[in-house]
Amino acid sequence: MSTDLNTQLLSTLERSGPNPALAWYGEAARIELSGHVLANWVIKTIGHLHDELALEPGDTVVLDLPAHWKRLVLAIAAWSLGAEVTVLDGRGAAVSAEADLSAEQPAGAPAAVPQEPRVVATDRPESPLAQSADELLVLEPVSLTPRYSGHLPALAHDWVSEVRAHPDQLGVILPAWSGPVPEQSEPAAGTPPRLLVPEDGCGSMPAVLRVLLAGGGIVSPSAMVTERQASDEAVTGTA
Repeated sequence: MSTDLNTQLLSTLERSGPNPALAWYGEAARIELSGHVLANWVIKTIGHLHDELALEPGDTVVLDLPAHWKRLVLAIAAWSLGAEVTVLDGRGAAVSAEADLSAEQPAGAPAAVPQEPRVVATDRPESPLAQSADELLVLEPVSLTPRYSGHLPALAHDWVSEVRAHPDQLGVILPAWSGPVPEQSEPAAGTPPRLLVPEDGCGSMPAVLRVLLAGGGIVSPSAMVTERQASDEAVTGTA
């Protein structure tokens, strides 16, 4: 695995410009993020995690959130900073970042959550897990909300509100990528790949990374996408 996969991914997304990198059907209306916009969200999140939370390689990050493209953004940003990331489904069950879950940790099983994690991102700020974190990021799995609408505990970070204030340009020297390894595939000529993925793609990261690094995009969650919509999105494969 290339240690600078984080840099390669951001560069590829930015080069794709207005081409759709992510189409999200998990809410009432379709949400589209171009490659440039997705890279911008990741870059701002990297800056926030680095500058405001002092996240370092090896730190533990727990994403206790329902499936949403914001959860995917947080995961990519944390892996880009070398963090050890645990993804939960918002109810305490594990979401494997690999395509195949191991027998020891089947889908939906209670996750082995780090004790006193360095950072927890959640929509449940009053949970015991949230209260055990050194740093707490609070957000709602809603695309267009400008800030967290509930009660924000003392010292907690309103992630959406704070992250928007960070620069659009990467101001951090990135360490080695700590996330999943992309699937390997032969470069294909013609139209960039469009992958239909379950939930937000956090459980299919090798395939998601392969497609994004090839200049393509993902469409999710697959359970909410009709055959007609998949055709309109020019989907070329399924995770």
